[in-house]
Amino acid sequence: MEPMRRPGDAPTGYESGTIKNSRLLSGLTIDSIVFGVTLLWSTTSVHEFIQVANSKDVAAPIPVWMSEPRGHLTVQALKRDVMAYLALVAGGLARENDLAPNTMQQKMHIIKQLAYVENDAFVQACMAKLEPNTFLASVLVRCECPGFAIQPACFNPPPLPWRQVFY
Repeated sequence: MEPMRRPGDAPTGYESGTIKNSRLLSGLTIDSIVFGVTLLWSTTSVHEFIQVANSKDVAAPIPVWMSEPRGHLTVQALKRDVMAYLALVAGGLARENDLAPNTMQQKMHIIKQLAYVENDAFVQACMAKLEPNTFLASVLVRCECPGFAIQPACFNPPPLPWRQVFY
C-alpha cells in the first residue's frame, strides 16, 4: 500500500497528467464543440441527374429552392442551389461544398434540410431514372473540440420506392 501524501507534497507524474487532462476537458461542453458539414459531390451522378432533370421525362414540378427553370439546369447551379438551401439553417459560411462553423443544433438542422431535398418529388422522380445505388453526394461531418474528427453522416434510407440521394 502506498503511503498517504501530505499537503504540499509535489504531485506524482501520474497525478500531474491527470490534472493536466482534467484542465483540458473541464471547459468542454456540447456548446463549445464546432461542427462542419462537407458534401463530396459525385461528378458522374450529378451530371446524369442534370440530364434527367432537364428532360421532359419528369412530370413533377421543380422545387422552389432551385433557381433555374427546367431545360436550363446545370451542375454548378444544382450544387449552388443545394448549398444555398442548406445555408439557410447553417451557422457558418457556405462554400462550394462546405458549411462551417456550426453548433450541434445547426448541424442537425442541416441534416434535416438534406432530408427535405431528398424527399422532394422532383428529386425523387429524377433519381428514379438513374441507376440503382447512385447518390448525388456523400456527406461528411467534422467535429472540432479539443481534437479533430471526421466521419460520414448517418442517414436512414427513405421508404421504398424512394431513393437515397445523400449517403
